Amino acid sequence: MPDLAAAAAYPAPCVVDSTAATPVYLRPLDHGADFVLHSGTKFLGGHHDTLIGAVVCRSHEHAERLRTFRTRSGIVAAPDTAWLLARGLKTLDVRMERHTASATDLARRLEAHPAVERVRYPGFGGLLSFDVAGGADAARAVERSTRVIRNATSLGGVDSVLETRHRWEGDRVPASLIRLSVGLEDVDDLWADLDQALAGAGHPGHVPRT
Repeated sequence: MPDLAAAAAYPAPCVVDSTAATPVYLRPLDHGADFVLHSGTKFLGGHHDTLIGAVVCRSHEHAERLRTFRTRSGIVAAPDTAWLLARGLKTLDVRMERHTASATDLARRLEAHPAVERVRYPGFGGLLSFDVAGGADAARAVERSTRVIRNATSLGGVDSVLETRHRWEGDRVPASLIRLSVGLEDVDDLWADLDQALAGAGHPGHVPRT
């Protein structure tokens, strides 16, 4: 977790992107932040069917300035999009509980897998990443081999998706890194899918578990 107290101590406005944590696990305004950003397209909406964002402000003055700027220069959310977000918020707590339970289980299994070099998971939420042994070619083979988990860029929905990130982020991330957004499917089905994909990514001697 970031040191929000240290960040908020600086005189500049403190802006926190809390998309992955959601308000279930992190409320930056309670830790001194001035603005909180959410891609509502992700966990808040939760169903891969809406495109929306939100800015939460500590002060009414900032909120009014942003609202005025948005009204004069941008677009507002359509009614059906706002309805989809409101629908998603009704199940946010229970979805995040399931995302976390499954992601925690998968992170533990991935850490013990011979074809995985490193796992990054903060201990909450549905977003994790792992480095595949064998480099970029092995990672690309994994992302092309899953059958339950889709190879897609988005995250935070009911369906699990993964992708290699080096082609988008360059040297900011390892070439062998795969980002996985864990959905609400049965965790054993997800693990079986990951295991067979890792087995087929050029790691001789590993037999996928059944």
